[in-house]
Formats: sequence, structure tokens, C-alpha cells
Amino acid sequence: SIKRDVSKYVAETCDGIISCLYEYDVAYRPFFPEKTTFIPLPIEMKEGEHPITHMMLQKVRFFIGINRDRTELKGTDIMLRALERIVKDYPDRAEMVKAESVPFAEYIEMMKDCDVLLDQIYSYTPAMNALQAMSQGLVAVSGGEEENYEILGEKELRPIINVQPEEEDIYNQLKQLVLHPERIPQLKRDSIEYVRRHHDSIKVAQRY
Repeated sequence: SIKRDVSKYVAETCDGIISCLYEYDVAYRPFFPEKTTFIPLPIEMKEGEHPITHMMLQKVRFFIGINRDRTELKGTDIMLRALERIVKDYPDRAEMVKAESVPFAEYIEMMKDCDVLLDQIYSYTPAMNALQAMSQGLVAVSGGEEENYEILGEKELRPIINVQPEEEDIYNQLKQLVLHPERIPQLKRDSIEYVRRHHDSIKVAQRY
């Protein structure tokens, strides 16, 4: 394909390749080990903006963004079905906030008061959308395989709800959050700390 040929040409002729996700690193390093360097994605941290309390949640607020052009690519169609089942089965414990083709500023505003972000199901790692949400204290349902933590050198934190690309697995993972909301405040704190440790834009810039 044209995209593959262009990517190959750029990789062969450039002086260095910075892989910002595990998926990119594992794709480029075997072919260009001498010039591939892993540096995580940068997120601007805003200190003290999202205090996390121990207060018991009345309802777990799940946020999902729908982009009709990318829904099958990210698996939001499958996540939406699982989330709709959760809200139907636990109407007193779960609430859905859905952003469909809204401007970015409105998207961020809608996400702000939610607890859990449903991001994507086909990745090994969280990307910009999930990391941005995590920096604001949301729990991300996204790629969170062990390979992700290994490439970062993270030994302690496991804040990402890692799901398989199957509706039943997603449903069961969301169900655990709904039935055990006492887990969520710590997951929120761990999410913020995870981004601070590995994705703070100042730290990333220094590595560049």
C-alpha cells in the first residue's frame, strides 16, 4: 500500500525513529534497532485541578466518545453495546454520558465530571485520549497489557482497565466497577500518578 511504502521510505532515510507507543516500538525496532528510541507521549499536567476524594459514588458515570468514522477501528461499537447493557441492568448504579461528533472543547467539558472513560479495545497501550482522561482523574478502559507497563519500566501501578475485544469481557469488567465503586477513588489517583510518572510533558521534552 502507499502508506506502507511511504512509512518504509521515511524510516529508511531518517536519522532517528522515536516510538511513542509499545505498538510502534515493536514494529520498528526489529528492522531499525540502531536508530529506534522509545519516548512516551507527552501530556500537560495541571496540578491540583482534579482532587480525588474517598466519597462513595452514588452512580458510576461512564463516558464514551463516538466518532462514526473510527468506531470499528477503536471498537467503540462493541464497548457501547456493553455499556448500554450495564446501564440497563444497573440503572441505580451506572450512568452513561455519550459524546457523539462534538467539538473537542465540548468533549473535554462533558468528560470532566465522569469517572470512567471507555476508549479503545484493540491496543496494547493507552494513547492520547485515554492519557488525557487519566491525567484528569478518570479511570481508562483501554489497552493495558503487561507489555505496556514493561516498556515504561512501571513495576507498581496498574490503573488501566485492560479489556479483551469481546462484548462479554467488557461487560464483566464494567460490572466489577459498578459493583465495587470503592475501588474507583484509588484507581483515579493511580491514573493521575501514572501519567505524572511517565507522560508529564516536561519529562518527555527533556528526553527529546
